Amino acid sequence: MKITPKGPESVKVSRPAAAAEARHAVPAQPAASGPAESLVQLSQLATGQPGAGEVPFNAEQVERIKQAIRNGEFTVNAEAVADRLLEIERALAHKA
Repeated sequence: MKITPKGPESVKVSRPAAAAEARHAVPAQPAASGPAESLVQLSQLATGQPGAGEVPFNAEQVERIKQAIRNGEFTVNAEAVADRLLEIERALAHKA
């Protein structure tokens, strides 16, 4: 194992590129336009999932939670959060 001395002389400093050496960003070329041959179709299972269309949303419950946060009354049930995270993790591990 080689140990190098510490100090200003052991530090390498790179210099910025000179104006002639500097490279400018070049925009990416757009993809070739042609017939769209790729078609994506969702399975019945995917289309039946929340997020595949209309997402269930309870505006009244959201407003109650927002009001509880404003009033400093909102509490988090850490055990319920941990249980749900473990449930999600198990489901993801089972799919793999």
